[in-house]
Amino acid sequence: MGEIKVAGKEEMNHLINLAMRVYTGSSYDGLQDEFEEMFLSDKHRFLLYILNGEPIAFMHLSIRVDYVQGSESSPTGYLEGVYVMPDYRKKGISTALFHDGKTWLLEKGCKQIGSDMEEGNLDSYSFHKSVGFKEAGRLVTFIQNL
Repeated sequence: MGEIKVAGKEEMNHLINLAMRVYTGSSYDGLQDEFEEMFLSDKHRFLLYILNGEPIAFMHLSIRVDYVQGSESSPTGYLEGVYVMPDYRKKGISTALFHDGKTWLLEKGCKQIGSDMEEGNLDSYSFHKSVGFKEAGRLVTFIQNL
């Protein structure tokens, strides 16, 4: 059984290495800049799941005061990202991270938590449903180069 650790700047390398597997369009340096800025705020929390001394999963939670689709209160917690290495999936790790993160959000005055996912990501959809999320809507976005 592993342990959950609140990650700080000391764990930056581990966070980035795991996060790059989720945010595939991001560079190491880009994520480092973003995370360093987030560490200066009390509205972000990064959790690592450590097993046998190695980080095998992470979760990024934030507190949003802008509108979150489906929310009825503010501030609203937000599940920004979660990743579990493939060999460790379906073992309750993301659920453990989520429950730990919920405690922090409640302490910060959040009454709800939002999240989103890429369309068609069945693993993400299953995770969200398994920890009690209900679908608040679907959104199609468009872009055009000018």
